[in-house]
Amino acid sequence: MTRTKTVGSWLAVALLCASMPFATAQQRFSAGPRVGANLSSFAGNAMGNQYRPGLTAGLFVMYSSLNHFGISVDALYSQMGANYSAFDALSQTSITYKQRLTYIEVPVALRYFLTNSGTFRPNLFVGPSLGFLVKGESLPVERLGVQFPTIDNTSSFRPLDLGLMAGFQLNFPGFGERQRFLIDGRYRYGLNDVRKDNTTNSHNSTFTLTLGYGFGVGPEYRSRYQK
Repeated sequence: MTRTKTVGSWLAVALLCASMPFATAQQRFSAGPRVGANLSSFAGNAMGNQYRPGLTAGLFVMYSSLNHFGISVDALYSQMGANYSAFDALSQTSITYKQRLTYIEVPVALRYFLTNSGTFRPNLFVGPSLGFLVKGESLPVERLGVQFPTIDNTSSFRPLDLGLMAGFQLNFPGFGERQRFLIDGRYRYGLNDVRKDNTTNSHNSTFTLTLGYGFGVGPEYRSRYQK
């Protein structure tokens, strides 16, 4: 119950802060897909963690004023996790294990646009991100010449992961009117330990780069900053 209240408070603050500058500004909506790659690991006191690649893909909705402010919400399929090394008593060698955590991630970004208008409106953003665990998998590993299969270990990890993210976005004219290519780079840090057993302190640490395509939705108003 406490975690649910905390998440609700984060989202309420985000929406309140973002709505303040919109009261007197012209607005527009855009929406579309984005797809890209994660490079993730576990931060904390666990030793030997290494970054591993993963897929991220989904949809976004953005609400931007034609001054400097905006807010966006994404719904993403996101593969996180880490590679880590551990001593194997059976083979008497160090083995690299591959842990994948698949989430449905819902990031809420408060955006500051560096330009007031035009076709090129780069922006910086920060905000909370909530991950809903879909599946945990220990990927195949070879021991003593034997290939061990993928093991489902979803039950070993917490079902929710609240994180903070920050990043930048560049946009370029698309194929049609009010369409944009979006290049988005961000870093996300999980605030809670992802493991249930508390034997190590492991937090998701993820770099993400995506390519998106936005479509303008609804009417677009002339910026009050344009003469």
